[in-house]
Amino acid sequence: MTDAKRPIDFAKSNGSEEYVSRNYARQGDYVNDLISVVIPVRNGERFIGRTLQSVLNQTVQNIEVIVVDDGSTDSTLSIVKKIAAHDPRVFYYSGPQAGVAAARNRGISQARGEFLAPVDADDLWHKDKLLLQMNAIRKAGARAGVAYCWSLFIDEADNAISGKMRRPPRLEGNVLTALLEQNFLGNASTPLIRHDCMDLVGGFDPGLYLGGAQGAEDWKLFIALAEVCEFALVPRYLVGYRKPQGSMSSNFVTMQKSMELVRQWAQERWPLLAAKHRKRERYASYMYLAYTAVESNSFGHALLFFGRATRAQPAQLVSLRTAKFAIRVLDKVLGVKGLARKIRTPPTFWEFVERIGTGLE
Repeated sequence: MTDAKRPIDFAKSNGSEEYVSRNYARQGDYVNDLISVVIPVRNGERFIGRTLQSVLNQTVQNIEVIVVDDGSTDSTLSIVKKIAAHDPRVFYYSGPQAGVAAARNRGISQARGEFLAPVDADDLWHKDKLLLQMNAIRKAGARAGVAYCWSLFIDEADNAISGKMRRPPRLEGNVLTALLEQNFLGNASTPLIRHDCMDLVGGFDPGLYLGGAQGAEDWKLFIALAEVCEFALVPRYLVGYRKPQGSMSSNFVTMQKSMELVRQWAQERWPLLAAKHRKRERYASYMYLAYTAVESNSFGHALLFFGRATRAQPAQLVSLRTAKFAIRVLDKVLGVKGLARKIRTPPTFWEFVERIGTGLE
């Protein structure tokens, strides 16, 4: 029995009816050690070339790259076709707009690899990302189905914009309760996932997009995966996460609705666990929304979300996190960081990740 099959037995032993009733026909049919990189894209002509280059430059060369165009109206598909013409590892599919979850699921349905590695069409990977994650998931043992790493924000010129970053997560093993509180992986570009484990949970949920609440699909997927497998960590910054204005994650109104739907789903599925961690989840979710509103210059909404966060956990009102939030608001209002960036050239993503190393400096 291969490592790829063992998480199935682990999932079945949990006794969850949703999972034991699934059809396992495809499981075990995947190509050993092959990594299927899945990239959904819509109107991504500005960054898709850079994203693909960072993927194709991986030190792990045993990959296939599946690009799913979600109804683009710009030159995205032409760019992808040109790259595919020079690299046989790149495949592409296109169709009418159906949302990022449906696009990812279409790519996953075509994937042949033992492992899946989703990446957004404007993000960047360090060249050793997949290699380090493959090593981590193998080392973690048969129950590990996900290996994640850390990410940092980058701007449109690939420069690091995180500044002094928060203490990165170091959670491993059974992380279900931690994920019920917050999406500590941060985004969909960070994990490497066993294909069989993805089959168990049914992929990304397209229902959020259909309900006008696209945005938290990755959080919902990670929670579902945490029920059927364990997580491993590569403690390094290996992903450049781009967050331009107008992106899904910067639309705090839609994101709030999306997170609320995920919260309701979790409460129905794990009522006791969700109730136990409710206050922490509310605090983390509303602080995330508060920061997102600040970055969109919506300071009224930011204060509203901050107020809801501190009502969930009043003790946090006099915490270091509150002080950092206040400083960020002042920076944004006064333009301090923007002025500093004009005076001093920030490091690129590539320079930053090499300099920071393990993230302990």
